[in-house]
Amino acid sequence: MVLAAVLLEGCSITKRNPGKILIRETKLSVDQKALDYYDLDGLIRQHSNRRFLGMRLHTGVYNLGSAMKDRTLIKEKKIRKKIAKKEKKHPVELSEQQKMLEKSKRGFRPWLMNTVGEEPVFLDSGLTTQSVGQMELYCKKHGFFNAEVSDTVIFNKKKNKARVEYIIKSGIPYKINNVEFVSSDPNLKVYLISGKVNSLLKSGDIYNEDVLENERMRINDDLKNLGYYAFSKSYIRYEVDSVLGNNSLNIKLIINRPFKQHRDSTEFYNHRKYNVRRIFVVPDFAVGEENAAIRDTLKFVKLHRNKKDVDTVFFMYREEMRVKPKVIARKIFIRTGTSFCLNDANKTQAELSSLNIFKYINIRFLPDSAPTDPNMPVQMDAYIELSQSPVQSVNFEIEGTNSSGNLGTAGNFVYKNRNLFQGAEQFNFRFKGGLELQKSVFAQQSDVINGLPFNSAEISTEAGLATPVNSRLFAQSSHPMLNYSVGFNYQFRPYYQRYISHLKAQLDWRESSTQVVQFYLPINLVRILPDSLFAERISQFSRTIRYSYEDHFIPGFGISAVKSTQAIRKNRSYHYRKIQFEQAGVALWSLGNGFNNAMNGEVYRVLGINYSQFFKIDWDYRYYKPWLNQTMFVSRFFIGAGIPYGNSVLLPFEKSYSAAGSNDIRAWKFRSLGPGTYSDTTTNFFDRTGDICVVMNFEYRFPIISWFNGAFFVDAGNVWLKNASEEFPGGAFSMDFYKQIAVGAGFGLRLDFDFFIFRIDAAMPLRDPSLPENEMWQKFDKALKKTNISFGIGYPF
Repeated sequence: MVLAAVLLEGCSITKRNPGKILIRETKLSVDQKALDYYDLDGLIRQHSNRRFLGMRLHTGVYNLGSAMKDRTLIKEKKIRKKIAKKEKKHPVELSEQQKMLEKSKRGFRPWLMNTVGEEPVFLDSGLTTQSVGQMELYCKKHGFFNAEVSDTVIFNKKKNKARVEYIIKSGIPYKINNVEFVSSDPNLKVYLISGKVNSLLKSGDIYNEDVLENERMRINDDLKNLGYYAFSKSYIRYEVDSVLGNNSLNIKLIINRPFKQHRDSTEFYNHRKYNVRRIFVVPDFAVGEENAAIRDTLKFVKLHRNKKDVDTVFFMYREEMRVKPKVIARKIFIRTGTSFCLNDANKTQAELSSLNIFKYINIRFLPDSAPTDPNMPVQMDAYIELSQSPVQSVNFEIEGTNSSGNLGTAGNFVYKNRNLFQGAEQFNFRFKGGLELQKSVFAQQSDVINGLPFNSAEISTEAGLATPVNSRLFAQSSHPMLNYSVGFNYQFRPYYQRYISHLKAQLDWRESSTQVVQFYLPINLVRILPDSLFAERISQFSRTIRYSYEDHFIPGFGISAVKSTQAIRKNRSYHYRKIQFEQAGVALWSLGNGFNNAMNGEVYRVLGINYSQFFKIDWDYRYYKPWLNQTMFVSRFFIGAGIPYGNSVLLPFEKSYSAAGSNDIRAWKFRSLGPGTYSDTTTNFFDRTGDICVVMNFEYRFPIISWFNGAFFVDAGNVWLKNASEEFPGGAFSMDFYKQIAVGAGFGLRLDFDFFIFRIDAAMPLRDPSLPENEMWQKFDKALKKTNISFGIGYPF
C-alpha cells in the first residue's frame, strides 16, 4: 500500500484534477517580533499538504483511496431497505436511522482517505483573501493599526502548482499613553485606586486586546475576592482614544453599575458585598438525587491553624459518614462571618480534589432572597456537595515486559483502598510474578522451566500507604503527603539468586504550582546467593567486579525537586528540571560502635552485612518546543555524579548509572556502553555501569497519521568510573572526557493509543569511543549494520 501511495504521489496530482492549482508551498514573512508568528500562521486558511521524507505520502494515500470503487451509495441503498423492512413492523426513530446510515460511510476506502490520507490542497483565492483579512484584524488587535498584509501567488503554469507567500509589514505600533479607571459606584472608589496600581495596562506598552481581556479578568477576580459575589466581567468596558497622534492612545476603563429595566425607566444601583453565613457539607451527595432525604446533621467546630479562630461546619449526610469530618473540614478555606472570597472557594475545591477520594466536587452559594438594606452585605450559605469514588479496587494484569532490553512476561495482582482508616489514606498492595530471558554473565546458561525460552524468574510484593499531613510547617495548599512503602523482591538469575528488601518513608509537598519537592529515607538490603561455579569464577576478578555481586546494605536519605512549566504554558515552549541529591552510610559511620560496627579488613559491617557509603547528585533538564502542524522539538541534558567512599569502591549496582538503553543513548543496548573508552574483548558479559554520567538527547517529533507518530533523534553521552579498574581499562573519568562521548542517531515510531504510547526506535552508532581514536567516527554503511532496535512504553523524555 505504501509503495502504491508513493507511486500515486509521484504521478502529477494536477493531472488527476484538471483546472485546479495545487499549493506547493505556503510561506509567511513577519517583520516584527512583537507579533506572534505561530498565531499568525494559524490564521492561514490553506497550507500546503504535509510531507514525509520529502514526499506527499498522505496525499498519495488519499489518491489511492479515491482510485478505489466507492461503495457508499450501494451500502446506503441496502441500509435504507433494512430500515423500510423494520418500519413495516414498528416505527424506527430518526436518530436510529441516522446511526444506521452512518455505517454506509465506514469502510476501508473512507478510512484510507480521511484518516491516513490527506486531500490535496488546491488554491482558493477566496480563502487567501480571508487569510489576509484575519491577519490584518490580528495585527490591529495587537496594536499595529497601520499594518499592511499582502499575498503573493507565484504560479508554475507547466505543473499547475503555486507558491503562496504572505508578507506582513507591521508599521509603527500604537502605545498606551494614559490609563484611567472610572466608575459611578461609590462602593468601588477605594478599589479603583489600588486596582490601578496593580493594573496590567502600563503606559508605554504596545496596545494589545489580549491584555485588555486579561485586565478584565483580573478586576473580576479582585472584586470577587473582596466579597462582590455577583460581579462579572460584563460590567467592565473600555473606551479607547487613538486620535492623540504620535502613535499613542488613551484607555478609559469603566466599571458599570448594575441596573433593572422597568417599562418606562432604568433603575441603577450599587454593587453589593456578600457575606458567608453558614457552611453545609453533603459528603454523600448523589447527582440526580438532590432532593433525597437527609438522615442526620453533624455540627463540627473547626479550629483554625492560628489556634484562635473557629468555624462551624454542618455535615448533612444521608447514610453513615465514610470520611472523618475533620479530614474534610481541614480542606475548607471558606470562612463564615466574612466576605465571600473567590480564591478561598477555588482553594477549597483544589484541596478537596487533592484527597483523591471524591469523583464529584461542587461548591455553590445560595444568597438570601428576602429584601435587605441595600447598604448592608447580602447573607448567603455555602453548600459543598461531595460524591465519593469507589473505595476499593482489584486489578489483574498480564503484560509483556521489556526490562533493559530483556524480553519477558509478567502477571500482576493490584489491590487499592482509597480510604483505609476513613481519613483519605491511600493503601496499595501489589504482587508480581514474571519470567524473563536475560543475557548471562558467562557463556553457559540454564532454563528456569524446561521447554520455555526463559532463564530468569522474579517474584515481588510491595505495600504502600499515603496519608495527608496536617502540620503548620507546611501551607495547606502545598498538599503535603507522607508515603510509606515496604517491599520484597526475589530474583532467580543464571548462576545466582538475589533477595532485595526495601523500606521507605517519603514526604512530598508542593513548593509552588510548578514545583514538587520530595524528601525520603530509604533502606535497602540486598542478599546474593551464588552457586558454587559462579562464586568460584567471580572470585578471580578484582573487587570492582565482585562488589556488584556482594551482599550490601544501603541506609541513607535523599531530596529531589522537580519543576515543570508545562501546565502554565499550553501550546508554548516549556521546561522540565529535576535536581536530586542522595547519600548513604554517613549516619551509620558516625554512630560507630553504637551499632556494633566491626572492622573486617577494610570493610565496616552492620549485622554482618557491608553497608554502602556514597554521595550522589543528578541534574536533569528538558526543553520542549512545539512547532507547526503538531510537531515538536525536544532536547534533554542529564549529568549525574556519585562519589563512593569508605566501604564502597563504586556505587551500588542499584544506584549506578547507565548511558545506554531505550531512554538514553538508543544506539547501544542497555548497559552495554562505556565506561569511558573501555572495549570488551572477552565472552563475559558484565553490565557497563559507572559513577559519572553525561547524556544529551535531541529529538524532532512529528505526526504521520492520527495515532501513528514518528521521530528523528540524535543521542550522545557516556559513563565513567571514579576509580580506575583492571577489568575496565580506560573507564576512569579524566579531564578529556569530552573526547570519549558516544554519538548515535536514528528514527522512531510511536503508536499513540491515548491511554499509553508504544515506542519502537532504530538507532545506529555514529561515534564509538571503544574503538581506536582514528576509527571512532563510523562510516554510514558500517554504522547501519550495527543498528540497534529498542522498544519502550511512553516517550523516553
